[in-house]
Amino acid sequence: MLRTIIVDDEPPALGRLEKLLTDSSMATVEGKFTEALEALDYLKNNQVDAVFLDIEMPDMDGIELASRIIDLQEKTAIVFVTACNQYAVEAFHLNALDYLLKPVSADRLKESLNRIIEEKGILLPSGRIHINCFGKFGVFVGEEEVKFRTEKAQELLAFLINNKGGYVSRSKIIDNLWEDFEGDRAIAHLNTTLHNVKKALLQYGIHINVIYDTGSYRMDADGVSCDYLQFRDFILTVGAVSGNNILDFEKAAALYSGEYLSGWDFEWIEGKRLQMEEEYVQLLLAISNYYLEIGDYQSAVKWLKIGLQQEPLHRELNYRLIEALLLCKEQVIAMKYFKIFSNGLMKKSGMEPDEDFQRMMRLKVK
Repeated sequence: MLRTIIVDDEPPALGRLEKLLTDSSMATVEGKFTEALEALDYLKNNQVDAVFLDIEMPDMDGIELASRIIDLQEKTAIVFVTACNQYAVEAFHLNALDYLLKPVSADRLKESLNRIIEEKGILLPSGRIHINCFGKFGVFVGEEEVKFRTEKAQELLAFLINNKGGYVSRSKIIDNLWEDFEGDRAIAHLNTTLHNVKKALLQYGIHINVIYDTGSYRMDADGVSCDYLQFRDFILTVGAVSGNNILDFEKAAALYSGEYLSGWDFEWIEGKRLQMEEEYVQLLLAISNYYLEIGDYQSAVKWLKIGLQQEPLHRELNYRLIEALLLCKEQVIAMKYFKIFSNGLMKKSGMEPDEDFQRMMRLKVK
């Protein structure tokens, strides 16, 4: 959040601007002052990111106050707020970052906050931005979903995330996203789309750094919460399941809330999608095996059922679920799941369950 203060000799104006800043979810109001000297005393001991100043005030006007604030805190952004635009030239002569006319609208204020973030290079706290890759792709700031101008902007961001924060060559990006274009035209599409990605995120107060180095791009994922990145980090570092880490296994499995980048049929996704499906299934099998080994059959059933919601015809998930149900003495329910699996398999591929599967049912279901 941007740390701000407001200085205005009219209390109602202070209250209105405070509400707009708070409602933006991009800033906190650290102080409100109707006297310029009170604001200066505060700033002697407290660092802020931006000061919103009324220009026409008694005793000391906003222009003089801004000059004294800059002497105290050189990097603090100054934004003038006034009902008159006659001071605009003088205001910007003082290197004010922005100039707002009363009554200030929420959209215009948001533009100003985004400008502060961009111009001053201020990074908002980590955890505010979350990216969903499992299920429908989406970028969220708090509860609000970021709206992108084009689907290609979404795809470019997803493609960079898909490379787990590593560098990916410009030629590889173009080959996968702009295969119908060549040379300068393809590079122009890439540059325009990258600009649109950054612009869309800045509208929500988010600055994501995309680093370019010798023909390659990398997205700085620090401070970004992403289900796919968290899942992959776990898979790459996890050891054998045990009582000490079973909860970590369950948290990782819960990240998989749907097919990887569901709804998109781009070629570059298919291999990773299959990989994610198999890693998810193996994670669930490890969890269920742990519970089967310690005799907690109900927990094994619970996690295997969760897996079938995502992969209803996966052979091993169905086999283990029916096995766990039989251990729970739930023969009738086990037979129902077997029939669902058999019918689904026949409808999809014209095949029946394999002989081992059918043998288990004959031996254990009377």
